[in-house]
Amino acid sequence: MKSRKTHGSKDVAPFGIIIPSQKTSSFRFFPTTLLTTNEGDDPGSRTKIRTEETERRAIPSMKGEWSMKVSCIAVDVSKGNSHIQGYIDSDTSFSKVQKIDHDRSGFNEILTLKSKLDKQTEQTSVVVFEATGVYHRGLESFLKDNGVAYIIVNPLQSAKFRKQELRTKKTDKRDCKNIAKVYFANDFRQVAPEDELYYTLRQLNREYENLLNHLRKAKVSFNEALEIVCPGYEKVFPELYTESSLEILKKFPHPKQLGRKSMHSLSSFLMKHNEHRELWCEKKAEELIRYTQECVSGCREEDVNVDILMSQIKQVEYYIELCDATLQKMIELAKQLPDFRLIQSIPGIGENLAARILAEIGDIRRFKGPKQLVAYAGIDPIIYQSGKNDGLHLHISKKGNKRLRCLLYLAVMCSLRVKTQESSIRQFYQKKTHQSNAMRPKAASIACANKLLRIIYGLCKTGCAYK
Repeated sequence: MKSRKTHGSKDVAPFGIIIPSQKTSSFRFFPTTLLTTNEGDDPGSRTKIRTEETERRAIPSMKGEWSMKVSCIAVDVSKGNSHIQGYIDSDTSFSKVQKIDHDRSGFNEILTLKSKLDKQTEQTSVVVFEATGVYHRGLESFLKDNGVAYIIVNPLQSAKFRKQELRTKKTDKRDCKNIAKVYFANDFRQVAPEDELYYTLRQLNREYENLLNHLRKAKVSFNEALEIVCPGYEKVFPELYTESSLEILKKFPHPKQLGRKSMHSLSSFLMKHNEHRELWCEKKAEELIRYTQECVSGCREEDVNVDILMSQIKQVEYYIELCDATLQKMIELAKQLPDFRLIQSIPGIGENLAARILAEIGDIRRFKGPKQLVAYAGIDPIIYQSGKNDGLHLHISKKGNKRLRCLLYLAVMCSLRVKTQESSIRQFYQKKTHQSNAMRPKAASIACANKLLRIIYGLCKTGCAYK
């Protein structure tokens, strides 16, 4: 180290001790400083050696070995462009802040800066940036293709580090420095390449949820149009979105058109569009005839609302078909993974939930233990004890995968409904809701979600099905 530190009235040059690791052939570096006492004391007898870790400290790698923290290129990612800056350590910048576009020439600037930084420090630097939803995906893909090591920082961790200052200042240029400080102050592991199958599953699940949102909106619009044209139609078909219900509406969109048909013709039409017996079709045709006699439509046959209803029916059918196709594709992919059958063996979890839960968890073997998996889902309890506050019975952190939390809650609800199989989830729920200090139903359900996730971890780790 070239710098010199001042302690009291003495200028003391720091030096380092390199200690070989006992487990491996790697070395651990401890910067040390000679400390002397007041003037007049015997430096030889009163000199001490203090060992302290600096920003460029040794950190453990994923295999337990010790390695030096290397230089980095901090990237503040925005939509369409980013700011980059090289750092030798947390206080020493290698270059000025540079703005680049998210294209090949812009990303090549990162490689150019990395080459210069590696040559200067004689190290293989890493690229550090925050997770920014979809905006960092192009950068991540470019780094993967070029074999560049990178680290993705949690934005919450970066924001908390920035807010430690008394006067918080935030600009794109300052963000690069903050990201570099977060990197040098914490122990991060490089992002391991993700299996293509897990990535595809997760993306399909996100698309499935997006399609479900569109389907919900289409159903709302459909119900509004149906209430104008055919009010009370849901009394005849409580399940509005079955094939027979929608086919009747497409063929006879107005009650008057439906009323002109005989019971026999309606029964024959229903026979073609469902799997029920003839008796059911005749009964349903009779209900439709009675409905048309009592129904008072909110529009005429040639009204524009009839056309709107037909359009909404097509949208609902379109999104139902897309949702089914996407879900089926997810299930087919998930069946290639051994964990799929293990998760599906839990009472209340079918192919649908098993595939979606597996998509959001990913490779479960990357978690060291069930606690890490619970924290990833964000259902770990908040710990906050101060004074008279004992820190017990607090809310969950919710700092994790919200989609996985929703799926776990849904899986718990399904497990509670299963009466034909013994379920440890149902037993745990009954225990929590009937103990002396009984939990509220929703709190007990969240506790069951925590237990369910631990069960999933145990099944996937051992390779044994649920018993």
